[in-house]
Amino acid sequence: MAFCSKCGAVVLDGSSFCEVCGQAIDTDRILGSSHLSPHPATKEESIQLCNILLSKYTTYEKLKEDIKDAEFQIKKMEVGSNPPRYWLFRFYWPTFIVAAVVCFVTTFVFAALIAASGSDAIELAEAPGYLSIPITLLIGIPIAKARQNRANEKLAQNDMMTTARANQIRAQIEDMKRKQSELSDELQYYKELIPLNMRNKNSILKIKRALDLSQAQTIEEAVEIVKNPRGF
Repeated sequence: MAFCSKCGAVVLDGSSFCEVCGQAIDTDRILGSSHLSPHPATKEESIQLCNILLSKYTTYEKLKEDIKDAEFQIKKMEVGSNPPRYWLFRFYWPTFIVAAVVCFVTTFVFAALIAASGSDAIELAEAPGYLSIPITLLIGIPIAKARQNRANEKLAQNDMMTTARANQIRAQIEDMKRKQSELSDELQYYKELIPLNMRNKNSILKIKRALDLSQAQTIEEAVEIVKNPRGF
């Protein structure tokens, strides 16, 4: 990973100009596998180094937050070894209502037919009504099973999609951790210059501000000002 020597922005491989400030890219001056001196001699070089460090710490902190967010997403997307599935009764219980309705309608129809024939044996209409109940319940079983299977297949497909997405996020996390590790290794080059409690974006901004306001002429002086903010 390389950085512009003027503004500190990330420079894409093969780029001739910085996409942020338009600076022409000099491969001898970008900060990537090589480093600027941790003890710049002039104020301009100190500001240049601050820009680079600011870009690096900003990128590092963003990677840290992105990794944290991605890991939180993974936890929400975890699919257990026994994922929830629908029970058959969820789709079968309406069959009892249908059976009651069919029983009533069947009894009513046979009662009407018997009455129309002039017979007084209206009670005979109850037999086909009662018979319709088990028949309806038996017919409802395969129907309910088919609905259950369709619903569970959809859940399984959703689980597969969730697992695939989780695997993509895990790969992204590994890539971000790799970049974070590379940045950490590069920042170690300046560990003697920047105290441990100041290795963050906000502190680097304060160091740069001290240089911009001419309160310091070198980055070492700016670090001391930020460490001991007398009137800063």
